[in-house]
Amino acid sequence: MNTKKIVARNYRGTRDWLGGEVYLRQQVISTLCEVFEEFGFEPLETPEIELQEVLAGKYGEEADALTYSFRKGYDWIGLRYDHTVPLARVVAQYEKELIYPYRRYVVGPVFRADEPQAGRYRRFIQCDFDIVGVAEPIADAEVVVLTYTALKRLGFKKFEIQICDRRLLNGIAKATGADTKELTLAFLRSWDKLGRVDRKQIDQELKEKGASPELISRFFEITDQLLRLEKENILDELSRFFPNQPQVDQGIDVLEKLLEYVASSGVPFQFYRVNPCLARGLDYYTGPIFETVIKEAGIGSITGGGRFDDLIETLGGPSLPATGSSFGLERIISVMKKLKIAKTKKTNTQVFVAVFDPESTESMKKAIRFTSCLRENGIKTELSMEKGSIGRQLRIADRRGIPVAIFAGPKEMKKGKVIVKDLTTPLTEEKKDIWANQWEVSEEDLVKKVKELLD
Repeated sequence: MNTKKIVARNYRGTRDWLGGEVYLRQQVISTLCEVFEEFGFEPLETPEIELQEVLAGKYGEEADALTYSFRKGYDWIGLRYDHTVPLARVVAQYEKELIYPYRRYVVGPVFRADEPQAGRYRRFIQCDFDIVGVAEPIADAEVVVLTYTALKRLGFKKFEIQICDRRLLNGIAKATGADTKELTLAFLRSWDKLGRVDRKQIDQELKEKGASPELISRFFEITDQLLRLEKENILDELSRFFPNQPQVDQGIDVLEKLLEYVASSGVPFQFYRVNPCLARGLDYYTGPIFETVIKEAGIGSITGGGRFDDLIETLGGPSLPATGSSFGLERIISVMKKLKIAKTKKTNTQVFVAVFDPESTESMKKAIRFTSCLRENGIKTELSMEKGSIGRQLRIADRRGIPVAIFAGPKEMKKGKVIVKDLTTPLTEEKKDIWANQWEVSEEDLVKKVKELLD
């Protein structure tokens, strides 16, 4: 018999969310879903588990290593790494049932066997939105505009949506000397890690992929030049630095149109820019890519995405272009708290019905009737189940953050009255009158008085 004492604990990289934290998460999710639907996106739900054959080989070597997989019966199963590959599977599976352009959003957990750190968990929520069936840059511009709209709606004042294009990066890599697909991917992954790992590590990883010392030196030289480019004329400068590079030209043409459309949407110029070293680490990106950073947060990107025109076809579906992005819920909330823009609350409950004498059947029945009346009028109401004194019950309501309490003692019950107490206005030393924040009203006027206080 195993007598080892069990210690209650989470799996590392996951966490529980209690009370007020859940309300904040629900509030952020609700705001994002509201914006998604304002932009014409419809909801989609997919399972947390996928066949491993759906997930395998879609993300790239490093990301594939972070996918949770296990065998169940005859099937190899994987926990979804993101919402993009499941979307591609859905489009391939239900191709003829969807109306294109297919604009969908999804909110749900994803799983990564990553090393936990600030704002990074192994199980976290992504709020994802994508447009399937549009190859033109107008769809990519819509991604930027929606991202801007949602972040402003959440209360962010300063942020930067960074934009690049995988074709532009591929062309720069080629012009720098990356003459194989493996070296090109190594360059992209190195750019993606800039600012997150030191250059010695990038140097070592490039060596392991077969880059010569001269090529590595050239990589860092070009990278430093890219980082110094001015925001205002960056596309002209890129064209001048890398002439006669078809992929560079193609990427610049797309970005020019994208930026024109974003500007036409009214997004102020200070909220977005082209970052020529933005690469993003996943292999399925084929065109414009996006990230949002808040420098004061010190937490990395809070949104990220890009175009993935080939992914649906690799899962047996039609050749359909697609683009989109994702909001990381935990990171967004972490930054909101750091910037003090998170509107937290302890509870959604509006009224606490205390029982004057918990041992009295009549007192309990009266409290139940009050509770039912308030709920029928759309007021979120908790009925006390505490057997302590009225003072103890009210202290519990106050600790929970419930703004209004009601109760009726024998005197009030005889007169058909009820006490309504405002718990948000504590008594001061100067004003100790017990009626300063409570009122005796008729039972008929109970709902009216409670709504007056809540308003």
